[in-house]
Amino acid sequence: MVEVRLENISHIYVTGRKTQTLAVKDINLTFPHASFCALLGPSGCGKTTLMRIIAGLNIQTSGHVYFDQQEVTPLTPRERNVAMVFQFPVLYEMNVYENIAFPLRSVKVPENEVKKKVKDVAELVGVTDILNVHPSTLDMGSKQKVVLARALVREPNVFLFDEPLTNLDPLGRLEMRSKIKELQRNIKTTMIYVTHDQAEALTLADKIAVMDFGIVVQYDEPTTLYEHPKNEFVGFFLGNPGMNFIQGTLEGNEINFGEFKYDVSDVVEKLKEYGTEFKIGIRAEYIKVSKKPFKGAFKGKCIVSEHLGTSTLLDIKVGDKEFKAKLRITDVKEGDEVYVQFPKEKVHIFNKAGELII
Repeated sequence: MVEVRLENISHIYVTGRKTQTLAVKDINLTFPHASFCALLGPSGCGKTTLMRIIAGLNIQTSGHVYFDQQEVTPLTPRERNVAMVFQFPVLYEMNVYENIAFPLRSVKVPENEVKKKVKDVAELVGVTDILNVHPSTLDMGSKQKVVLARALVREPNVFLFDEPLTNLDPLGRLEMRSKIKELQRNIKTTMIYVTHDQAEALTLADKIAVMDFGIVVQYDEPTTLYEHPKNEFVGFFLGNPGMNFIQGTLEGNEINFGEFKYDVSDVVEKLKEYGTEFKIGIRAEYIKVSKKPFKGAFKGKCIVSEHLGTSTLLDIKVGDKEFKAKLRITDVKEGDEVYVQFPKEKVHIFNKAGELII
């Protein structure tokens, strides 16, 4: 296992004589020994480019990549001893046993040792019962397990996953997600996981680097990212639904949203340093909603109600402002008049540009 450290990594793709694309810009990250970290962001944000730089498939335009204290920029992917699992599983035209054994045989590992290692890794991944099967007969989930086993048998320094669950059905995705997390606990190898799916990142990773437009916007533990997003992008990108953001104007000791106001008397002096335009952010599940009036609540109307099985998602409109509330149990229906409260301990305040203040 190794610590992977990126220092001032930037990469420019040259697509023509005069066309250059800045894929990643001045990235500094450390992935600790035996950690499971995720690179999360929308398509085109630079996360796969960054993973390929770690692997040695791309060489950064500037900056340095270290495995522990060794700079690995001059080293090939083989010399870095990284294992990669891609979105589409690629298997050779031989049975599962031979696929797993292939990396060992390519470096002349003795056959008795090959047999033992293949047996051990097959048990670990859960493919013992298909060792004699040809990959063409396997479903996508089983193929990904075989790819995992083939990567594991090499005992790599670092595992790199590039959206490996994208093409699996929902049940297969859940099974593979559990298997990957179990493997990480058992083998204690540094793993870096690229995904655009925030549910995968939140459930799998110890730390998540949220990326947008080639930069790391925030790098934190999942709970911190979810509860204390650094800006509006992180707040909205994480969560289902994303964080509500409601824009208003500071007037005296309150932020005025038109049909309702939010008291900020305890932080008003700090807010004055940032002007008069602000956004409050609150997660849908923290909003209190009732059909009956209660202390501190303001009046609104439910315009959409979506039953999600274990909860109900409400679209609520107050004047010209709309936001979502997520409730486990409710009798609120579309068209109902409702009373709403934002618990103060769950509200964040952002400046006009969407950057977190409080």
